Amino acid sequence: MVAATKHAKKKSAYIAIVRSDDCTGCEACIVFCPVDCIDLMQSRENPAEKYVLIDKETCIGCVLCARYCPWDSIDMIGREPFEQRAELVFM
Repeated sequence: MVAATKHAKKKSAYIAIVRSDDCTGCEACIVFCPVDCIDLMQSRENPAEKYVLIDKETCIGCVLCARYCPWDSIDMIGREPFEQRAELVFM
């Protein structure tokens, strides 16, 4: 009997980033996300304003959100450069 080996899930080379100034909160991207990593957020200053936030740890870089965003407010960027910049900012 061969034991099943668990492989660490390989992260995509890309992650989705939302340009919140361009996002209208239409939720189109949420519908297409296969890993449910996009949340609808409400602006603190104006509750009528909504936008989406993508969990960078859960994002698999599938590009579906960016492809179906009617406002072109989602960009796919390299995960490694993003994580390096984030380390510099939060250290």
